[in-house]
Amino acid sequence: MKQQINSDIKAHLVRSMLIALLLLAVCVTPFASAQRTYRGKPDAGLNGSRTQSRVAIPTCRLFINEGFDDINNLPGWVQINHSQPLGANSWFQGNDGVFAAFDGLPDAYIGANFYSGGGDATISNWLLTPEVGLQDGNTLTFYTRTVELSAFPDRLQVRMSTNGASTNVGTLATDVGDFTNLLLDINPTYAMGGYPEAWTQFTITISGVPTGTSGRLAFRYFVEDGGPGGTRSNYIGIDRVQYCGTPAPRGIPTPRPQPTPVIRPTP
Repeated sequence: MKQQINSDIKAHLVRSMLIALLLLAVCVTPFASAQRTYRGKPDAGLNGSRTQSRVAIPTCRLFINEGFDDINNLPGWVQINHSQPLGANSWFQGNDGVFAAFDGLPDAYIGANFYSGGGDATISNWLLTPEVGLQDGNTLTFYTRTVELSAFPDRLQVRMSTNGASTNVGTLATDVGDFTNLLLDINPTYAMGGYPEAWTQFTITISGVPTGTSGRLAFRYFVEDGGPGGTRSNYIGIDRVQYCGTPAPRGIPTPRPQPTPVIRPTP
């Protein structure tokens, strides 16, 4: 009789363990599936995240914060193409079939390519920011890239004019007009792989400008021996341009509105 009871207890324990294992499997399977889905494709980071977490929240006052969601709606921005010979394209909405934007929608960036020029051209395709105050310590931050394994080197300059709202970039492909201050030159030697092939951040700090100066900053897609008939120039994108001013002061409490006193008649 004792042996029979022990057998029943053992059988009950075995059944309990099997049920527990089945319940554990049911709980773990969805969790594991969710983990695989969350990780996504291994190369997802190369084309930029679609979340705002990729863009750091600046600690300064933003005068420009442009993500190029719609390049036909860029108040204050100016596009000038002085390539020689002139090509069929200027700046255009990003093509996510080539690569996706750094952030926002897949085509939310501004692009330029070898069709900025015609034949064997000197490409000089300008994108000017709105007029801004220029002060030492202010920063310009942006992201740019070209296609992977490009066989046609690209180049981009960032220039500054301290002449207020001027849009004078000269008339020839080699002219710079009022934009004589060269702040950055990406791949000036046209090295293969010298232009970043994944979204890369660049930051420029303004310096050497007198107090009270205003002007414009300019992106210049500048490629010699470019165009459809040249040996250089392919396709570039620019995204998330931010121009930051002096950091806001800290430790100053925000004033709170005081309630308006209510005057009640004396009974």
